[in-house]
Amino acid sequence: MKEFLASMEEIKRQVLAAERILIVGHQKPDGDCLGALSALGLFLKRQNKDYVLFCRDAVPDGLDHLPLMHEVVSDVKIFSEQFDLFIVVDSGDLKYAGVAEYLPKIESKMIVIDHHISNVGYGDLNLIMSDRSSTCEVLYELFGAWRVMFDKEIATALLNGMIYDTGVFSNAATGLETLKAAAQLLNFGARHYKIKSSFLRDKTLGLLKLWGKAFERLNYNEHYSIAFTALLPEDFIECGVDATESSQGLSNFFNDLTGVKAVLVLTDSGKGVVKGSLRTTRDDIDVSALAGIFGGGGHRKASGFSLPGKLVYNEGNWKIINFKL
Repeated sequence: MKEFLASMEEIKRQVLAAERILIVGHQKPDGDCLGALSALGLFLKRQNKDYVLFCRDAVPDGLDHLPLMHEVVSDVKIFSEQFDLFIVVDSGDLKYAGVAEYLPKIESKMIVIDHHISNVGYGDLNLIMSDRSSTCEVLYELFGAWRVMFDKEIATALLNGMIYDTGVFSNAATGLETLKAAAQLLNFGARHYKIKSSFLRDKTLGLLKLWGKAFERLNYNEHYSIAFTALLPEDFIECGVDATESSQGLSNFFNDLTGVKAVLVLTDSGKGVVKGSLRTTRDDIDVSALAGIFGGGGHRKASGFSLPGKLVYNEGNWKIINFKL
């Protein structure tokens, strides 16, 4: 813990010394990523810092209740501008963040704040706490060490990430410290009802139709004890669903299946990339190791990967063509 406290104080020193800061979340941002961007942005705004919030992809409609989401930019031209400091959140590596071709060319210092076990610490300063439920829980610890005064805006941003990455405190990422932190955030005025509504209830008709296709194709591999399903480009078109909305929460939902060791959801949005989302509830299974074979990563019980290629159905089997391992 002493090592973490030293890192936290040095991060604070670097942040307060910087004049202009770029905060980078990962592509196709989720509730934890955007909660972290929001909380950090709110903190920097208090310090009267010049900052920019960046994600390669736009903020999904269901997460626009978070503070500062209107400030998030997606234009990579921002990397041609001058910044004193870069902070990358919730990203196991720069490829996952979608900025691998930009940040290595930058000479300014980089701080990495994350909770993914696959993160090897690619920043100049790294705060990686893989035993925490979410990056937002890591930020809760960080803000506590900095003696930040929590208000309902910061509390809402942080609780959003915890609720998202724990599946509303239902998956294996939920620990005692997570529940304690969530309780404190509620005391600070976090708008938990809006978060839960966004996460659990605000599903469009098109998204539920898309999920129906995934249910219809759900299959089981007895040899590996894996349940799997897939979504194709034409599914998104037929259901009128944007690929960024896609299978949000679908792999978590299937993770409740009994009698399987793991679940896999493959998604082909028609852009030459097939994404895989892996989940397990078992303590003796590490899906991050499986995702790592395909260049991905994440947590022991929740991981993902992306592969170049196209998903096709052929003679009873799903295959990814134009892909070489």
